[in-house]
Amino acid sequence: MYNIKKLAYELEIDGAKINVILDGCTVAGLDVRSAVHQTSDDLKTIRDEEPEIPALVSAEEVNGNMLFTWKNKSALWKEKTYTLECTPLRFIYKVSVKGQGRVDGIEYFTGNCAAPGHGSDYEFQWGFNPCISWYNEEDYYFKASQKCYRWSVLMVPPMFCYAFRCEGLARQLALGLAAERGEHNFNSFTYNPVPQHNWGTTFFLSTDQDGHTVVGTNTVDGEWTAPHIVGYGADDEFDAMKKYTDYYFGSGIAKVKKAELPPKFWHGPIACGWIEQFARYYDKNINPMDLACEEVYEDYLKRMHEAGLYPRCLIIDDKWQKNYAIDIADPDKFPDLRAFVDRRHAEGIHTMLWFKIFDPDGLDCDEACVTTERSGKRIDVSHPYFLKVLDDALYRIFSSDEGCYDCDGIKIDYAFQIPIGREMKTYSGKYGVELLYEFMEHIYTFAKKIKPHAIINCSPCHPYFAHICDHGRLHDYDGRNRFCGEDLEFRAKMYRIAMPGTLLDTDNAGFNTRRDTMRWMLKQPQTGIPDIYCVTPLPSFGFNKDDLAALAQVWKEYTDRIDAMYGDKE
Repeated sequence: MYNIKKLAYELEIDGAKINVILDGCTVAGLDVRSAVHQTSDDLKTIRDEEPEIPALVSAEEVNGNMLFTWKNKSALWKEKTYTLECTPLRFIYKVSVKGQGRVDGIEYFTGNCAAPGHGSDYEFQWGFNPCISWYNEEDYYFKASQKCYRWSVLMVPPMFCYAFRCEGLARQLALGLAAERGEHNFNSFTYNPVPQHNWGTTFFLSTDQDGHTVVGTNTVDGEWTAPHIVGYGADDEFDAMKKYTDYYFGSGIAKVKKAELPPKFWHGPIACGWIEQFARYYDKNINPMDLACEEVYEDYLKRMHEAGLYPRCLIIDDKWQKNYAIDIADPDKFPDLRAFVDRRHAEGIHTMLWFKIFDPDGLDCDEACVTTERSGKRIDVSHPYFLKVLDDALYRIFSSDEGCYDCDGIKIDYAFQIPIGREMKTYSGKYGVELLYEFMEHIYTFAKKIKPHAIINCSPCHPYFAHICDHGRLHDYDGRNRFCGEDLEFRAKMYRIAMPGTLLDTDNAGFNTRRDTMRWMLKQPQTGIPDIYCVTPLPSFGFNKDDLAALAQVWKEYTDRIDAMYGDKE
């Protein structure tokens, strides 16, 4: 038996079991075995049974850290190697396999997945996951007896880490999923409790590869190392996320954003027209997407100016374009988008365009699309045909050349519609988070070549994306709730951890009740960039003169502060 004592954690290595100790209590007993399942030719899961106990073959000091290595074999792999590196700040657990096959997914610390009640022991009662669905089916916090599977539509992707709390202990156990650059071919990180057949409960963690493992063939042929687990003690859930982010930056997996003073207009305030389009839809009883037009946005600005609100960024929302995949302005809505943008520039307003991704609307090339298991057709954003279409669209949006729009930013949306499933295969072979990263990096790099000061406004809340995001969106708020400020400020705290140095677009308010909406709108400058979505009354709520006067005062104080910070600089 080996005992490792660090300030951040304590481990007891007992054969093929890793006992994690915090504040004198064993909070988890991790079975070293992890199942690396395969995808069959008919796209079914082949379970990776591993009845034998791995042998501890070495325990040695490497570069000042203790490194433990176990060897075993399983039903699917001729050799499996498990390693545990114990550093002063964290322990790093890895599983590597030798053999051949497409990896369907990994179940970490699951033991022999064929045995009844397989999994690892735990003492914690509560879990935290930094991801919540738009429809509020689940909270950030969950009971250890409940499965936690998240598919984020708000923060895409979220941080893939958990914090587990034991009643009566000061510290929490944090377990995070990480991967080397180019290896984030997964979409989720799931907590799975397993009821024992003879009483009690165990757990394991899992992620999905869906057969997308190796670029090109998708098949392991030789040796492959899965995304790894980092573990440590944390003061609370925010400390857990901070240390997860620190690992990404400290290991070099994530790139640190350069500390540069952005153009002044990046600080806004912002006016987005999404809810304004809906407010007018209720008034005129027509499709709100039909109201993403010049007439509405000219009048929107006029009403804001009359109320003393002077945005420095204007976002034209869904659907200013004729087709989502092509991004050419609809001539019926904007007969001359460039002239509209030029008028805004003359007023000191920078125009941004809402930018939907993965939707094949208007893309005349089936080879540049994939069909998911959910029967949804999506763009393969790695396909050369689409990349040419994308580059043409970005050039048209950002360039000041004749025939282009000379806009100053895009607001990227619908990242949650990334194609998933075993049946599809992308041109680049990338999948999941890695496919999204490759796509977002392409957009960011190409846009900046055309217009270095262009804003890329998007919604990842993960350190891997920190250097390719200018505005982090706090995103939509469920109008059935009545805690808009608290909800969005919670997200802001997570963004500040995952994306240090990124400006925060405070984004949407509920527009459900006056109290809830105004509480958030008046405090937006304390959190990030003020952003208004509507001035036209909705059936449920509309600003009165006093509301608008208060917002105008808050905006003026905010812009005065930004102006003072920049002086003569723009």
